[in-house]
Amino acid sequence: MKKFVSLLLSIILIITSSVVIGAADFDYKDSDLFEKYSPVEILSIHPEFSQYLADELRKCNTDIDLRGYNISVNDIGAIFFSVIFENPDIFYVKSSGFETTSESDTGILVSIRPVYLFNIREIPEKKEQVEKAVDNIISGVDESWSDIYKCRYLHDMVCQYVEYDMDEENDDLNLRTVYGALIDNKAVCDGYTTAYNYLLSKVGIEAHYIQSLKMLHAWSLVRIGNNYYHVDTTYDDPSYDTLGNVKHDYCIVSDTQLKADGVHHDWICGLKASDKSMDGVWWRDIRTIIFTVDGYDYYMNQRYGSSVYGAFMQRNIATGGEHVIERITRRWYVDETKEAFWEQAFCYLAYDGNYFYYNDCEGVYRHKPNNSSNFDVLYKKPESLKDNIFGIAIKMDSNLYISIKDNPNVADEIYYIDKNVLNQNTDYNPGSSKTEYVEVEGGIKIYSFNENIENIIIPDQIDGKKVVELSANLFSDRQELKTVVIPEGVEVLGDYVFYNCPNLKTVILPESLREIGQAVFNGCTSLEEITIPKNVAKIGKNVFSGCVQLTIKGHKNSAAESYAAYYKIGFESIDKTPEPATEPVTQAPASAHAKPAKQKSSQKSSLYVKQKAQLSLKGSGIKYSSKKSSIATISNKGLITAKKKGKTILTIETKDYIYIINLTVKNPKLNKSKKTLKKGKSFKLKIKGKVGRAKFKSSNKKVATVNSSGKIKAKKKGKATITVTTNGKVKLKCKIKVK
Repeated sequence: MKKFVSLLLSIILIITSSVVIGAADFDYKDSDLFEKYSPVEILSIHPEFSQYLADELRKCNTDIDLRGYNISVNDIGAIFFSVIFENPDIFYVKSSGFETTSESDTGILVSIRPVYLFNIREIPEKKEQVEKAVDNIISGVDESWSDIYKCRYLHDMVCQYVEYDMDEENDDLNLRTVYGALIDNKAVCDGYTTAYNYLLSKVGIEAHYIQSLKMLHAWSLVRIGNNYYHVDTTYDDPSYDTLGNVKHDYCIVSDTQLKADGVHHDWICGLKASDKSMDGVWWRDIRTIIFTVDGYDYYMNQRYGSSVYGAFMQRNIATGGEHVIERITRRWYVDETKEAFWEQAFCYLAYDGNYFYYNDCEGVYRHKPNNSSNFDVLYKKPESLKDNIFGIAIKMDSNLYISIKDNPNVADEIYYIDKNVLNQNTDYNPGSSKTEYVEVEGGIKIYSFNENIENIIIPDQIDGKKVVELSANLFSDRQELKTVVIPEGVEVLGDYVFYNCPNLKTVILPESLREIGQAVFNGCTSLEEITIPKNVAKIGKNVFSGCVQLTIKGHKNSAAESYAAYYKIGFESIDKTPEPATEPVTQAPASAHAKPAKQKSSQKSSLYVKQKAQLSLKGSGIKYSSKKSSIATISNKGLITAKKKGKTILTIETKDYIYIINLTVKNPKLNKSKKTLKKGKSFKLKIKGKVGRAKFKSSNKKVATVNSSGKIKAKKKGKATITVTTNGKVKLKCKIKVK
């Protein structure tokens, strides 16, 4: 065993550049085609090859034969990019950075090796997730609607469900895909655009990907009848994200209207959006989702100074006549003095196919369509919450949520509201919360714990009775929960106790614990380590599903170690002096067939983004896997490729051993993040962990310049920021002050 460990410790070789003969790290911007054509036009130039490439990518082929298509190295970047973004269902393929082999004398491509964003075995499941989300959204589309109404509704749904990722340092490629938009519910412009285009394709509407390289931005071009129109879902979704807040500034507009804003410019597309008939449409300045039901449009009027300051509105589609269903009379005051109020009425609208839900600053109300007399008070904000209600929405899980915060220009503070219970919190009494329990053998089982706070210490006794069990789903779906201390005496954790608590980071389990139910910590994505006591003899299925960064700590030859090995979770022994097992492991996970545990060892290692490492193991039957392939992948030949910043667990399994590498992927670092220089002096920026070429840019060349090798020269007094783009798209910054 020691010999095996020593061998592995010595074989990780850092590779900073590709060694494949004839290979290249392609970027779509390298092609001249994008200076003349949009992606849809590029595909029309090479229709047969584009279809072939799309079909091969749908098969998840790792080495695609290109012989016979006469495609040049100069064109492949643009064609590959266009295939990905004109076919949003191929969301699992990286749009650049692939490798090719070409004929050295002609430059004609022989083969291409795409890069997949997920482990290939995971892709069918990812596709299924996307299709389920898509089906959920388009189920709200009425087939009798015109294409204009279908476009508007799906525009509103994308803006509602997707949140713009404002972290400029986040290089997660899923942000550019349908998966990021509809599953992670976070995206940048590419993700918004491809999600919208994919939804439109499902209802039979033609849509294309349009981009401006100078803007570094993308949006949709949709076809309605014989005309094309622009739709920019990204710019119509305000940031910070607010529940129910949807703009319609760029929903079905002409070239002329799009240029008139002074923001959109320099897009390249031979398809013209020349029809201006939709530019002055009535819903252009509506800032809420518009729902169409039985020949009427429903929305909220928020305009200050209009005849209705804030109102729940109904508009007859046939006649254009508007009707006020309910007027909003309350003001959104800036503070408790009530001396100033916000000009806009922050009232929004949601609809579940049965009822409308809307808000004012203090409550949430329910209304049955076409029944003006039916207004139910669903929720009244308790007096303990001093802030206003600033938004309402039904999210992808079909639940109703509201946002309560101190002003509209900050991120949402989201609260869940039960759609089926009237007058919630109307008679709120902070002292009325009570932990509820039932008596069981040996003590009591808690089945309701109403203290809804970040850090919870569960009492060991309630009403003089010993707590021995936590009931199923006791703390499930608590978004705010961070720390839980479970007292001595508790023996059983029921199924799903902490299910989907994404911010739960620390859990203290008692030595008395003997049974952990199924899926107890499923979805606790922030949980990085947990110590399982030695008395635990039964562990259910999928306890830690979704805990991608988890390390289990426990005793050697325990149920905890067996469970970690079976589910390929990192394990760390807490025994003071590790010794060979004196007894066989008798308890396997509930879902596992008992079998002898393989010997295991582990080490910590690190790579920088884009670096590679080759494990030089020999022998047959070696299995390689990565716990989180979005962070780093490992091929069936042992080649490790670092993809983005984060942590993952690499597992190398032979016939007799399981070896684990706890891999940390780091971003490269500059030798200085701040530097003061005197006029005329120079300084060389160095990059630790650099892979490939780096690009340097100065924000103010009059103050400081930087050349292609990173040499900074101070020009005159002032401040400048040097931005370094390296290792793909990792951006590093150094602030320069010139005296």
